[in-house]
Amino acid sequence: MFLKELYVRSILGQEEALTKYDVTRKCGLNSEKYIDVTVIKHETNEHSFPLVQPENFLIYEGEEYVIRPINASVRSVKVKGIHRMFIDLADVYIYEVEEKEKEYTIEEALNIALKGTGYNYKVDKTGLPSTIKVSNFGDNFSLDLLKTIVSEFGAEFDCAGRTIYIAKQIARYTDHQIRHRLNAANPSKEIDTSQLKTFIKGFGKKDEKTGTYAVTAEYTSPLASIYGIRHAAPVRDDKYTEKNKDQLIAQMKKALHDQIDISITLTYVELSELGVQDIRLGDYVWCILDPLDIDVQIRVVEVEDYSDPLKSPKFTFGSIVQKAPSIVASFKKTQKTLSKIVDPQTGKIREGSIKIGSGTSFDPGYDPTLINIPQYGLASASADGLMSSSDFVKLANILVGSDGQVVVALATENNDGLMSSADFTKLKRIIMPTAGDVDMQSILDRLAALEAKVGGQG
Repeated sequence: MFLKELYVRSILGQEEALTKYDVTRKCGLNSEKYIDVTVIKHETNEHSFPLVQPENFLIYEGEEYVIRPINASVRSVKVKGIHRMFIDLADVYIYEVEEKEKEYTIEEALNIALKGTGYNYKVDKTGLPSTIKVSNFGDNFSLDLLKTIVSEFGAEFDCAGRTIYIAKQIARYTDHQIRHRLNAANPSKEIDTSQLKTFIKGFGKKDEKTGTYAVTAEYTSPLASIYGIRHAAPVRDDKYTEKNKDQLIAQMKKALHDQIDISITLTYVELSELGVQDIRLGDYVWCILDPLDIDVQIRVVEVEDYSDPLKSPKFTFGSIVQKAPSIVASFKKTQKTLSKIVDPQTGKIREGSIKIGSGTSFDPGYDPTLINIPQYGLASASADGLMSSSDFVKLANILVGSDGQVVVALATENNDGLMSSADFTKLKRIIMPTAGDVDMQSILDRLAALEAKVGGQG
């Protein structure tokens, strides 16, 4: 198996094949496509290595990427290549502008946004509105106008070569089903509710004299019954009045992020083991989330693949597709199931919900029905409990001061303390000199000399 080929082309047109490289490509939905490339200087790329410079092009799998930025050293170079479409459209400015609100078909809007860029488009209008009303359309970069179009029409876009593809969703709905156990140690890594909002307000045109609005509206998501009221930024647009209040509410629902964001990353090898082999960016699959046992439809929102064919691509799934009412129903179903097993008052498992099946077998001599779980009470000076009575007495004799620190009495000739009473008596026999210091080594030397003298006399 060979590496996927990588070429470099200068802005003057010189094109060379690269060697000794590593490529990581990331593609997301409606987001920048780019590659991270590392090239090691070698005798086999002495003609191509010097061409890896800012503003030159990398050609990978038939697509052009502009080199930005670059981190070079004597022996290697690391660069990021941004798909050429994002660079080209960000460098073209559309000066014309329609200063009043106007109705556009998607083709009319795209013709304005892509004028002079050299890019064409193909649109699948299935599920898209026939027209939209936009104020002050134009007077912006082509890339920003393209993003405005897909946002207003509720569409997605992708690019291959010089063609931009637009559709309601660039996706496939599959019957693939995967079971995924959530990260029990840190589920927030995979399920994110930080952006979840459940309440939104909308305002039409404001009367400057009275300060009142031509129309106002409120919308509360069904998820508020689970997560409470979470305010979103309001929708404010002068085009809404009482006559088109339904359109204002529709815009509010569109702006409200009342969905649970999920992020699960699996390699192609892991997906293959789950029976999923044909998978691509934008695809929908069914996913059972353990231990919640919620069956949801999730989508491939990012793909990371590599030039090394032995390295398995990564697929990131995200965004629970179910609408808020469906999510509420799923949570209520899960809550109902859990309540049958766990007593909500005590948090303990209900004994009646645990059954040993007829086919269950145990090791010889083991009978779970005969397990005797001892019941322990509190210990005392005369009776064992959670600890022995002797340990209880020891703990009871420990004195604790008002500052929470353990208090230990000083030793005397009759009572033990920080030292034994015997050691206390011995220390008292040491006669302190006027200087206040005692040379213990001198005392030991003198004792040794006396012992030797006594021994010699014997």
